[in-house]
This record gives sequence, C-alpha cells and structure tokens, in this order.
Amino acid sequence: MNQLANEYYDFLLRIYLSEESSLTMKYRQMRELLERLCRQSMQNEQLQMTDLSARISYLASIASLSRNAQNLLHTFRLTSNAVMNRREEPTRENLLRDLRTLALTVKKLFQMDIPQELYDLLPGQADVPYAPVTAPRSETIRRIRVCFQSADDTYLYVIPADRTVDEPLKVRYAVAGKNVEFNETIDQLWNCAQLNLLDVTVDEEGILTPSMIVLEPDYLIDISTLAECFKDYGHHPANYILGRLQPMSNTRPLLLGNIANLFLDEWIHADGEVDYIECMRKAFRTYPIELASCEDLLDPKLEFEFFNDCKTHFEHIKEVVTDTFLAPGYHLNKEDAVLEPSYVCEALGLQGRLDYMQRDMSSFIEMKSGKADEYIIKGKIEPKENHKVQMLLYLAVLEYSMGISHRKVHPYLLYTRYPLLYPARPSWALVRRAINLRNLIVAGEHAVQLQNSSAYTFEVLSEITPSVLNENHLCGMFWERYLAPSISAFGNHFNALSPLEQSYYLTLYNFIVKEQYISKSGEMEYDGRAGAASLWLATLEEKREAGEILYDLIIKENRAADAHKATVTFTIPRYEEEFLPNFRVGDVVLFYETK
Repeated sequence: MNQLANEYYDFLLRIYLSEESSLTMKYRQMRELLERLCRQSMQNEQLQMTDLSARISYLASIASLSRNAQNLLHTFRLTSNAVMNRREEPTRENLLRDLRTLALTVKKLFQMDIPQELYDLLPGQADVPYAPVTAPRSETIRRIRVCFQSADDTYLYVIPADRTVDEPLKVRYAVAGKNVEFNETIDQLWNCAQLNLLDVTVDEEGILTPSMIVLEPDYLIDISTLAECFKDYGHHPANYILGRLQPMSNTRPLLLGNIANLFLDEWIHADGEVDYIECMRKAFRTYPIELASCEDLLDPKLEFEFFNDCKTHFEHIKEVVTDTFLAPGYHLNKEDAVLEPSYVCEALGLQGRLDYMQRDMSSFIEMKSGKADEYIIKGKIEPKENHKVQMLLYLAVLEYSMGISHRKVHPYLLYTRYPLLYPARPSWALVRRAINLRNLIVAGEHAVQLQNSSAYTFEVLSEITPSVLNENHLCGMFWERYLAPSISAFGNHFNALSPLEQSYYLTLYNFIVKEQYISKSGEMEYDGRAGAASLWLATLEEKREAGEILYDLIIKENRAADAHKATVTFTIPRYEEEFLPNFRVGDVVLFYETK
C-alpha cells in the first residue's frame, strides 16, 4: 500500500515539476490519476459506476471523506471537464488547488503523509481559491406557490398564494446553471397559471430566483410515463400523446418485466431459498390471460427463449439480493425494505411507484428487465437516458415530498438481464429538463381542454410525425425500418378515416382530455374541491363537510403484509351527529398521517 501511495505522490510531483506539459495536459494527467485512484479502490467490488461523479461519491463513502473534501474533488472534476472540453482556460492557481486536493485524497485513502518535497510545493489551506458557489441572498424559500401574471425578457411577475403583496413579485428566469432549462415553459404560460417555485433564493431587493418552475402542479403526471418520453430520437412532448394513443401491448418483454417484479417480491420476502417452479406457477396464476394471449409465445422457439429468460432473470435477481446487497459500498437491506411504495408529489406535479425502497428512504432501486445502452460507449454498458430520468425523478420526489435530501439517498438502477446494479450520482440539470418536459405536456393538455376544438386538436395530433419527433436527427436502417414506422402508424391510421370518423375521433379525444384534466386538477366551476388535487388543496373542514375523510383513526390490527387478503383494521372514534361519511364498499382510499 505504501508503495502505491508513493507512486501516486511521485506522479503528482512530476506533474508539478514538468515544464514541457501544458496546463491542459496536466489536467488530463491529473484526471487519469483520479480515475485510477477510484478504480484501485473499487477493484474488489462488483459496482458498476456510470461516471466519475458517481465513483467519487462511492470513494467518499468508503473513505469517510468530509463534505468539504468531496466538494473539492467534484470541483476538480468540473474544472477538468471544462478545461478538457475547451469551455474554460486553465489557470495555474486552480491547478495548484486541484493538485492539493488529489494529494490530500491519497493521504486519506492510504493513511500516509504527503512527502515533504511535494508538501512544500502545495498551497496552504488559506491560499486555496475555493469556496462553495452560493447566490447572494437574504432568504431561501424551499417552495412557494404563485399565480402567474405577466412576463418580460428578464422577469416573471407573480402573486404569491400564501400572503398579500402590494405589487407582483419579480421572478428571475433564464439564469444559466440555475433555471435556464425552463425557458420553453415560460413561453407557454398563460394568465393566472399556477406555478410552484422550488429552492428559491431571494436577494436583498426581494427578487426571487428559483431552481425549478413547475407549471400547474395539481395536474399529476406518472413518473414512468414521463420518463418514457425520453426517446433515442428526442424528447418532444408529442411523445406523451403518441404513447397514450398507441394500443396496449401484451408483448414478451412486458410479460418478462412483470414476472421479474414477482421474482423480486419472492426473494425479498423469502427466509431461505425460493423455488423457481413454484414462482412460475404463481406467475401463471397472476397473469393467466396475458400468458395465454401473448402472440409471441405462440411460436415454440420464442416460447422456449422466453422461459429460458425467466430462469435467467430469476437467478440474477437471486444473485443481487443474496450477494450484491451484502457487498461493501451498498446501502441495501432486504430485512428492512418496502416493495412498490407509492408517492404523490404536489411540489413537482408527479406521482409514481418505486420497485424497492429501504424503510428509512435512505436507498431505493428502480428495476429494469430490458437492455441497458450497450452501444454508446464501446465495451461498456451504460443506463439508458429514460431509465436514468425515471430514477432521478423518484429521487426528486423523495426530496420535495418527504424532505429527504438527495445527497443522503443512494439511488440504484438494477438491470436484471446482466445483472448490473448501478449506483448513480444525481444530475439536477437532467431533473430540470424532465420537469420542463412535464410542464410542456401539461401546457398541451391545458390548451386542448381549453380550446375544446376539433380543428385545434387536429393540428396538435398532426405533430405526431417522424420529422417532428426526431429531434436528434437520427438516420440509418434502425430509424427507417423500426422507429420511424412506429411513429407514422398513428398518422396513417388517422388519415385513412373518413371525415365523419375523424370528426368523431377528435370530439371524443377532446372529451377524454377534458375529463382527465378535471379528474386531476378539479373543476373551477365546481362548488367546493373536486379532483385528485383536493387531497392537498381541501382543508380538513372541507373534507369533513363533504364526508370524504375519516380522521383520528387508531390502528387496531395491521395485516397489510399478508400474502393473501391483506387488511388493516382501524378503530373509528365517535364523531358529531351531523358528520355523514360518504364512503362506499369498494372505494379506493388513501391512508396518511396528519400533522
């Protein structure tokens, strides 16, 4: 170990003393050293890290690096990215700062002092030009709901919902590195549109600068549906409409994914070994119609491959749960886990259901039975963008709904096909892009139900073409033979309808969009609260008056974890005589804790 540490120190010393190498070349050498340092620390692990930032995070966890030390490493990573991508000219001052960072990291990892010759050349702590980047502010607001009034080239003018003001507040947008991703959202705003501003800094002049802008947050969009809008060819909001209009599929990959989730359930709850044959019997009992009607399974060859795949995924899930969960660096414990927890996040306008989560919400897993990206980097398997987006949105939901900082949560993507379990560092820029796409989808839905016009809807549906959706300008055989035809199919079928059939289709489409919008956000003309959003918009008194809540309940018996006929029994207190609950047998209900 001492020899290896000395090699790292000697390499840093040579970088410093080299007069032939440019500052850019020195940054490249230092970057390679950090990559080697990370690999050396992980060589006995099964971890598959997606990028350097994730590896630094893992390195920090196993070496118990302080938050300041982690920030210094990430500062070096970002600086080297900028220098190596020619977005920033390197400086000797920053180079010395980053040399010191790497030397201190080696010292921490190997518990070996920095050689005096190198130590004398490095700047002291007081001389290091590093400070966390913070916006000047006199206040920070986690979340504020506002009503949009107007906008100019620099500011939005809004009225806050939680207090009265003499004049509209100014909200700064198009701020690089902060909220520039929402410029498209700003273009779609309408008068009195509801906005959630998240992580807002307020300067001394009272100007608000949010990091996220959520349009009509009461309209919840499913996380998996939103993530699926991130296609290889682009992430146009029309992908959401296309996904809605395509017929429900009952394909072999979909069935395999459902059965893989069943396998995970069995392995998590098992006390010992799990019998594969019994699991498959359970799968047939759970999905009898789907298995019997799947056209892919009518081919004996494909049927044989399907059940071989089932066996493979069963073994891979076993390996992950029984071995990988216990490996150093992971924060997973099946004895204290929750499967398929559901979340409603009004802050982000999202809802979803995770595959696996630790009970304390410190870690979670999003499981995929399909392929990862096997082609973007030769010889390396990377997560697909839509899968990464889905994982990051769940991370954001935990932060803004449950108050769990994303820096304290360990998110993983599990590909049961390989199997690979990816720990990943959050990319808040990608989260902002996803929320911006969500906003554009909501704006589109709002416009359709507001216009309620067949002519307008015809124009909206006419955008579902390969030329519009192919934002990344893909070309080649795969695009022309598979992707483009799947997009064109809707337009071809629609254009084949008679004028009367088209009119009926557009009218029915408008009706369904209108009804869905009302069911989510509520009807403005309705007397009282309506729609799913009444869960957080209605007060307790409004819920009592409508008979839509039972409160002050005490759990008498909790059998929610039972495999068959799971139940929870509550003791109901004695209410006032005028209180008339409006619950019927078979109604879907939601349990939540009041504060």
